[in-house]
Amino acid sequence: MFELDLSEEQIAVRDLSRDLATRVLAGAARDAETNRRVPDEVWRQVFETGLTAPASEDHGGGGIPDTLTHLVALEGLATGDPGIAIAAMWSGGSALLVGLCGTAAQQYAYLPRLASDRQGRGGVALYEGFGRAPSEYQTRIEHLGSGTWQVAGTKVAVPFAAEADPLVLVGTDPTTGELRAALIPPDAGGVAIGPRPEHGHLGLDAVPLHTVTFDLTIGPGQLLGGPGAAAGLLVGAVGRLRLSVAAAAIGCAARSVEYAAAYANERIAFGKPLAAFQGVSFLLADAAIQIEACRLDLWRAGVRVDAGPIGGLERAVSHAVNYAGSVAASVTRDAVQVLGGHGFMRDHPVERWYRAAAALSTIDFDPTYAAFAPAL
Repeated sequence: MFELDLSEEQIAVRDLSRDLATRVLAGAARDAETNRRVPDEVWRQVFETGLTAPASEDHGGGGIPDTLTHLVALEGLATGDPGIAIAAMWSGGSALLVGLCGTAAQQYAYLPRLASDRQGRGGVALYEGFGRAPSEYQTRIEHLGSGTWQVAGTKVAVPFAAEADPLVLVGTDPTTGELRAALIPPDAGGVAIGPRPEHGHLGLDAVPLHTVTFDLTIGPGQLLGGPGAAAGLLVGAVGRLRLSVAAAAIGCAARSVEYAAAYANERIAFGKPLAAFQGVSFLLADAAIQIEACRLDLWRAGVRVDAGPIGGLERAVSHAVNYAGSVAASVTRDAVQVLGGHGFMRDHPVERWYRAAAALSTIDFDPTYAAFAPAL
């Protein structure tokens, strides 16, 4: 069970993130997409909120919020621009994983810098495409004996692959089938970074994404949490990162519907506002209902993440991610249609939100989880 209402703290976080999204991210979105990088001043302002790179106070951060609060913050930021929001979240993912799953030595080695470097980048090599959930990852982190581990596999949509310090790679132990993660420094050998696609990633060009192949040997100090790490901690942390993409998709969808509704109330056609026509008003009302439904599904999955390694967590996360992605892709398309021919023009941001939602919906897509399957 979870509360359907946010706490006072979560409401404050939501308001803070949406204010920053309106004041800063929205105005910088087009430049970030054109230049294919978040402007330094925008990155600094997002970083200083502590919302995207959470670290404990012992290491110079503002603390690690619970999963639901984190998701509320990311949804709020994505209402300004999902590309910038997801870039910051993916960079901060390395701090989150080290803080939740790392050894004391690893936390002291990485977190003070990750919590203070306003222009630094982290990254997580997580996804493998083809609808693979974490338990199905083909990337191997295998014990070779004598304190060494073999890391081998290929990851897609790896953010900041060439500059992330550290780059946290998530794979599976072929002996036990459990999740493991490795800390890969930027100068490590055995890491082949593919070229950045010339035509970008639809609406996510604010973050550099690469396909990366790994084939290297690491020592026990580079194994996140050490050889005796509790697999359940990593399962929960990875679930939290996957849900963050869903939160960004929901934020993008919600803002596009808000914008389309405002346009429909202002645009006059046949002597009255577009919103007065049932074909438009019903479309927007249905979109708002779908967004609220998948937001509640996301919150429920977030609460399950914090409940610990309980059965069915991966399935619940996969359902929430796919449901949010499907709804976001659908309702942003509807928002474009409400604007008619104007919806495809760069004068209005709905076309960018539509492209971003389409990209977010494919990153972790699994056709097993239909968009409107019964809640789990």
